[in-house]
Amino acid sequence: MGLLLGDGHIARRSPTGNSRFIYGQSSTVHEKYFYYVYNMFFPLFFVKDYKFQTRYEKNKISNKEYHSLAFTTMQLPCFNYYRDVFYNNGVKFVPLNIYELLTPIGLAFWIMDDGSKQGSGLHISVYGFSKEDVDRLMFTLQDKFGLKCSIHYNRDFKPRIYIFKESMTDLSHLVKPYFIQEMFYKLGI
Repeated sequence: MGLLLGDGHIARRSPTGNSRFIYGQSSTVHEKYFYYVYNMFFPLFFVKDYKFQTRYEKNKISNKEYHSLAFTTMQLPCFNYYRDVFYNNGVKFVPLNIYELLTPIGLAFWIMDDGSKQGSGLHISVYGFSKEDVDRLMFTLQDKFGLKCSIHYNRDFKPRIYIFKESMTDLSHLVKPYFIQEMFYKLGI
């Protein structure tokens, strides 16, 4: 659940075909985290001798080089469920029953994907979701996990869920067992 709220995607090439999971990280800073996620799926969900994709790009304006990593699983029936739960006419959305679906481990992966330390609190980017989806996520964090949070907007008026510093200890207790050490900085640890 957390990977799909974050950087993961489910694709289906045809209405009658099976779905596949697609995941990537666009920074070498998160390379260890990418391998952590990749190894959860490897080798069971890949064809024999599968190699994940690496890409190097140079930004023409800043002249900086960027390195990204991505993988795509085989098309399998097990991914159809997640496609049906998270997509409507090809558009990703937050399921109406996210309250039941989101667990501490899902929350941990969502934060490792889209969380960022902000002062004494934490932002979770939710740019790709509708206002209703963002509200549903915020209320789940408040009601299910008891976290004090609100919606903040960046300079481009894109939403982020902010978890207040008063809830950071509770949040850390919930998600730390599922974090890899390289991502602790997102929790201020």
